[in-house]
Amino acid sequence: MARPATAAVRLLTGEREPVRLATTGNITLYGLQTIDGVPAEVGDRVLVKNQADARDNGIYTASEGQWFRAADARTSRTMQKGTTVHVQQGTVSADFIYVFQTLDPAIGTDAIALAFYLSEDTLGDAVGAASAAAASAAAALTSKNAAASSATNAGTSASAASGSATAAAGSATTAATSATNAGNSATAASGSASGAATSATNAGNSATAAAGSASAASGSATAASTSAGNAATSATNAAASALAAATSVAALGYTFSVTTTDADPGNGTLRLNNASAALATAAYIDNLDAGGATVSGILDAFDDSTNPMKGQLTLRSKASATISYVYNVSGAVVDGAGYRKLTLAYVGGAGTLPTTANGIWLTFDRAGDKGADGTGVGDFSGPASSVADNIVTFAGTTGKTGKDSGVKATDLIAGPASAIADNIATFNGTSGKLAKDSGVAVSSLAPKASPTFTGMPAAPTAAPGTNTTQLATTGFVKAAIDVVLSGVSASFDTLAELAAAIAGLPFSKSYESPQQTITNGGLLTLAHGLGAQPKLYLPFLQCTTANNGYSVGDEVALNPGTNAADDVNGRGISVVADAVNISIRIGVDAIDIIRKDTGGSSSIPPSSWRLVVRAWR
Repeated sequence: MARPATAAVRLLTGEREPVRLATTGNITLYGLQTIDGVPAEVGDRVLVKNQADARDNGIYTASEGQWFRAADARTSRTMQKGTTVHVQQGTVSADFIYVFQTLDPAIGTDAIALAFYLSEDTLGDAVGAASAAAASAAAALTSKNAAASSATNAGTSASAASGSATAAAGSATTAATSATNAGNSATAASGSASGAATSATNAGNSATAAAGSASAASGSATAASTSAGNAATSATNAAASALAAATSVAALGYTFSVTTTDADPGNGTLRLNNASAALATAAYIDNLDAGGATVSGILDAFDDSTNPMKGQLTLRSKASATISYVYNVSGAVVDGAGYRKLTLAYVGGAGTLPTTANGIWLTFDRAGDKGADGTGVGDFSGPASSVADNIVTFAGTTGKTGKDSGVKATDLIAGPASAIADNIATFNGTSGKLAKDSGVAVSSLAPKASPTFTGMPAAPTAAPGTNTTQLATTGFVKAAIDVVLSGVSASFDTLAELAAAIAGLPFSKSYESPQQTITNGGLLTLAHGLGAQPKLYLPFLQCTTANNGYSVGDEVALNPGTNAADDVNGRGISVVADAVNISIRIGVDAIDIIRKDTGGSSSIPPSSWRLVVRAWR
């Protein structure tokens, strides 16, 4: 049935993006298959909840190969106890909501349990509806004349429906969300009883019994509709119950306003201080909820925790569970005369909050109180505020209090110890609560930028051949020089001696060309850059594809200007060099070489070889 449009109560603990399908038994997490009567498609989100090894339960993405956990359901936090997920299709689970039951699960290690979950989005809060039907039917008992008999029947049937629905709901909370709508007439009683029947029919193991009871309640409530004038008492009681429930769970109905001004947003309305919900840092909430109930006492309790973070505020669309925003609440609740102000820190969310009347839920999860500071001997406490990453030093001589030194640890490296005052404190043990005097003073530390050391600073000696930004010690430098001079006579152990010796060598410069493509009859002109005509130059063939007995990487030196003795077309290579270029002419009928495997002569296939030219001056 249509959900009541007045203030209702519901505690939201978190929701994942909907899944298309949910399993009904153990499956192989591989390949496309039929899930709950529906063929899965690549990319479908699937709730896997019935694995023989419960550690494999969770939300997966369907694939033709191996299935993997969905991106938003891979961590302990994303599958935390109380997190819910909606199912879109399936013979059994279509439109159902399931809830994760395992507290802080270690993914892949802990068994992950899921249970059927009753929420106002899917099953109409069976318990709340049944309670409303019972209250309305009981009120109908006071009706005069013919209504008396009908109301009695309604009370009996609705009580049976309530019992069955309660047993089916299991962990369903007493969220009397539709109680305030019990109505000003017995027509509201009929609607509530009908809702109880619908909820009970879909509510788990005892659905059949609930459906029978709800059906009887519906028939009795229809007869009770003639007693509309006597249903005022029922409505009054229902309103009182709803207010009490709202106070207990702090879930309130509101109308969202896009205005961002710090002012009373109006009865039953709330607003944020930024048009982008993700950038909001404050909320302005009217003291009346959308149903007209005064909730200032509830709002004032939002700062009761002694923790700096008082709790989490959730704003969620009633029409779509996928539209919601979560904020951390810090600081005191401020009385704005007719409305309350909350200080917010954005956590996450998505979608556009609707501005329809009574269109959003406001829920608040209070944080636990801060634990008491230790009072034992040796307990260490710091300043009320400090700069992140600054070094802490002792404040006095008790050894129990610290202060901000004003110096960042990331800007310092240790130097020699020479002071006593303002010694650095280090942890004494692993508890994180005890400190001791390290014996190192802040004033003894040198900055990383342009430090000045005294004494003989030492550093680890890098392994020979290290080529990084690691410091080079005298040991590293000497070892490197020893490698260079290994086996060198005393006549060549200085740079001057080596330079003089090199100057006397026959060649002072060399050139090697890149690999050149061989084309029969082709001409190559290569600039050698030696500054003069080379004294020696030679062509080489490099094998790129196994051929003529040669392997990839083999190199064969060629004799320029030679041809096969019986070849009139020319099978060879000509190489001519001047002061600038080396010119190579390739024979029109390829190049002959001596085969490596047989020793015979054979022409090379140009596609299997490349030409390289080397020259020396």
